Amino acid sequence: MDKFIIAIVIACVALVFSGCNEETSRQMESSNSTVTKESVKSQSKNEKINCCFREGYDVGENSIFDCYSPGIECLLDNRPKNIKYRGHVKIPSLSDIKVKNKKGANRSASDIIKIARRRAPGLRHVYNKNLKKIPGLQGEIALKFTIAPEGKITDVSIVSSTTQNSKFDAEIQQLVGSWVFFRVKSGETTVTIPFTFFE
Repeated sequence: MDKFIIAIVIACVALVFSGCNEETSRQMESSNSTVTKESVKSQSKNEKINCCFREGYDVGENSIFDCYSPGIECLLDNRPKNIKYRGHVKIPSLSDIKVKNKKGANRSASDIIKIARRRAPGLRHVYNKNLKKIPGLQGEIALKFTIAPEGKITDVSIVSSTTQNSKFDAEIQQLVGSWVFFRVKSGETTVTIPFTFFE
């Protein structure tokens, strides 16, 4: 009888220890899962910031910036929470662009639009940076530039602007002046194109 009672006690103790071990295992798995999620989140944030560094943009402590890579928007987690500056850039339609080819150049309005759409995040970045300093900034800037046969812009000027901010206009002018188009065998192309900035 005593042996039977001792066996029951041992079985109960073993059962209790078994339950404790399972609970400990579950807690450890949960802890590991949390660490993994945090690691992935941290890695994702670092990838986005590194992406922006590769694009040559300052990643300041309170910066609001775009990554320029398709489908990735880089915003720091410690950005000001109470202020939102989400500006938009309207890329014009084909009918709004004037293209003049000289001496055999064969660039079309659709070729210009293609590059403008690809470069739109850069325009939006400059707009958001200025919108942060000047709330309510908006308007249309029409630019005229010449594309050399090798694809570089040799001359860019502001035809008209309704932003009432010459510093912002100059930044957009400088940015567009750095764009590079595809090469052609010969001839220059003169382009007049408007960009509309709005919140």
